[in-house]
Amino acid sequence: MLFVVIRILRKLLREPTTRRLFLTLVAFVVLSLMSATLFYLAEVVYGPQKQLSFASCIYWAIVTMATVGYGDIVPKTFFGQVVSIATIVIGIAMFSLFISTLADIFMQGSLRKIMGLGRVKKADIVVIGANEICREAINELKRNIPKVKITWVMEKRPRVPPEDVDFVVGDPTDEETLKRAGIKSAKSLVLCVLDDSTAIHIVLTARKLNKSLKIASLAKSSRAAELLREAGVSIVVPFKRLGRELASAIFEPDVVHFLEEVTTAKGKADLIELEIREDQAGKSLKEIVAELQATDKGARYVPVMLAQESGAKIFAPGDHVKLHSGDKLVLVKARETRGDVDEQR
Repeated sequence: MLFVVIRILRKLLREPTTRRLFLTLVAFVVLSLMSATLFYLAEVVYGPQKQLSFASCIYWAIVTMATVGYGDIVPKTFFGQVVSIATIVIGIAMFSLFISTLADIFMQGSLRKIMGLGRVKKADIVVIGANEICREAINELKRNIPKVKITWVMEKRPRVPPEDVDFVVGDPTDEETLKRAGIKSAKSLVLCVLDDSTAIHIVLTARKLNKSLKIASLAKSSRAAELLREAGVSIVVPFKRLGRELASAIFEPDVVHFLEEVTTAKGKADLIELEIREDQAGKSLKEIVAELQATDKGARYVPVMLAQESGAKIFAPGDHVKLHSGDKLVLVKARETRGDVDEQR
């Protein structure tokens, strides 16, 4: 029996890790049943312990092979003692193999995650691209949606891996990389790729894997922006917008300062979007703003744009404009400072 176990162990050691774990469990169960049968024959059928059932012998075999040895069931015949010795030796070998295989699996999983080669089980937002634009996008997402689960996809492993998000290393145009990043379960995709052709390729691949994906992407050229929209990108952020902002920095610098302030949640003011619910339909803009003020007394809300469900956009809407379900209201949320409160008083 020991030679059989040695042959089994040698074969198991040559198997892949996950298969080895499964086969080790199967071997443990089979050998437990064999030991229980031999113990039953030695101690019950041909021995004095007639009160023991076969289930009790299985219990004895498992406890003995697991090297626990409670001592509530012990052999009383010579053959039963021989079976016990063999079971202990086999148990130590099998149990050690099981623990080492389990440790290998955890170690390989940890190493793959550290190297960015693992698989993300579930992601809410996938961010693709290795640049500061991506890092700023991730930071802003975490400020506004703290509980969101983000996966960052990049082609090369960074020198300092990000600690606050899962990351995947691989070709973002490859289906397998996107699958490992959790694209199938993701709700949104953010593309910070600086190459338009690569961005279009990624969008088409991602759309193939997840038809309902909401996608936001950079575009360096107007033609690329048009193609990205046709490919299914929800929001395209064109690079030419930076040109307008640079020009504004010359003749209206405070406008640039304002945009810098309101486009991030870490400043004193922030641009927010509010979708009108069914229970809010029919109310005036003034009433909606009053409700917001009542729930957040430490901030002021200034409406700047109303995007109606029909597609029309009203800038600087008046207080008496009636809102409908599905309309989206863009407001500046300004946090009141102590000076503001004193001035109001």
